Amino acid sequence: MLKLPGVGPKMAHICMKIAWGEVTGIGVDTHVHRIANMMGWVKTKTPEQTEKALESWLSFDPWNEVNHLLVGFGQQICLPINPQCSSCLNKICPSSKAK
Repeated sequence: MLKLPGVGPKMAHICMKIAWGEVTGIGVDTHVHRIANMMGWVKTKTPEQTEKALESWLSFDPWNEVNHLLVGFGQQICLPINPQCSSCLNKICPSSKAK
C-alpha cells in the first residue's frame, strides 16, 4: 500500500485493518504522537519515530486500538490548545495543568 501515491504508514495500517482485518502496525497521527509524548511513553520528534517506539514498547494485542482511542481522546479531551486537564488523567499525566 505504501507504494500508492499519498498513502503513508498511518493510512496503510488503518486500511489494512479496516479492509482486510489485518493489524500491520500502529497508525500514528498527530494526536497519537502528541499524547504518547505528553504522557512520557515515548520521546520522539516525528509520528514515524513514535510508531516504531510504541510498537517496540507495547505488546501486539493493543496495537489495533491505540489509534482509535487516542485520536478520539486527542480530539475531545487532550486538545493541543486548552486541553481539558480537569476532566482527564491529571493525577498521572506528567503534562497536566490541573495539578
